[in-house]
Amino acid sequence: MNFMLLIPGFIIGAGVAMIVTALIPRQPHLATTLARLGETTPVLEDVGDGSLQYRVGSWTARHLPDRSWLKVPATDLRLIGVSQEKYFYDKVLLALVGFLAPFALGLFAQALGFMPFYIPAILGIPLAAWLWFSVDGDYRKKANEARAEFTRAVAVYLELVAAERKRGATAARALDTSAAVGESWVFVRIRQELTRARYAGVAPWDALDALSTEIDVPDLADVAKIVRLSGEDGASIYETLRSRGKTLRHKLLAEEHETANSASEKMQIPLSITLFVYVGIIITPLMISLLAS
Repeated sequence: MNFMLLIPGFIIGAGVAMIVTALIPRQPHLATTLARLGETTPVLEDVGDGSLQYRVGSWTARHLPDRSWLKVPATDLRLIGVSQEKYFYDKVLLALVGFLAPFALGLFAQALGFMPFYIPAILGIPLAAWLWFSVDGDYRKKANEARAEFTRAVAVYLELVAAERKRGATAARALDTSAAVGESWVFVRIRQELTRARYAGVAPWDALDALSTEIDVPDLADVAKIVRLSGEDGASIYETLRSRGKTLRHKLLAEEHETANSASEKMQIPLSITLFVYVGIIITPLMISLLAS
């Protein structure tokens, strides 16, 4: 029996086992969850639960060289609620799969007598590098989508705070009541920050300003700055809030129109190719008949 045929199976089986292990849901740790209530961010930071994901991610973070092109996108990770360990674990897992898959294919090809194993295995190095950096693009895309959704929710939040202030609510009460209206993850995130600020004795507008800097959503800082005028100086901010909300809605609408126009322009190329194919299908028989006659 040729044992070289078994090696690719062992490698592929190990890779599948690692992927399945990463996908198995884990029970949350109550003590860790309660400890996070006092933190400034709702992100799963260094939980230290001893899992494979934590061990691999923390080891990679400690031993990775300090280079600018290897910098962790901490702001994006905080926004979408991904820990640094999960981020590095995904990078290592994909890089290993990208490196071992061509190697296993090369061993299988050599066992069958097609080619030496090192010819496909060489492709594993660039494939692993590409998969390593593809994680950054994936998380960046998710963060941009989450940031756009957060901004849209802030536009609604501005209107709600303005309505509460017009009804005579205090600045702090307006922020709390408005955040309690929505059930989306954005409003939940805002409520968490306001709750932490209340128990920590921090002004709610300062908490929102800090959250804005933490997740890079500057429009939330505008809400905090406007409400701070009312909370500290007693200024009337209803018209200011409504005006800022209107401006933000127009900005979001313009961005959506720009995105739609860009998508329409991208569709012109495949449509042109499809039209060219159809014309070719119609003209080709006629050209063949003319040439035959």
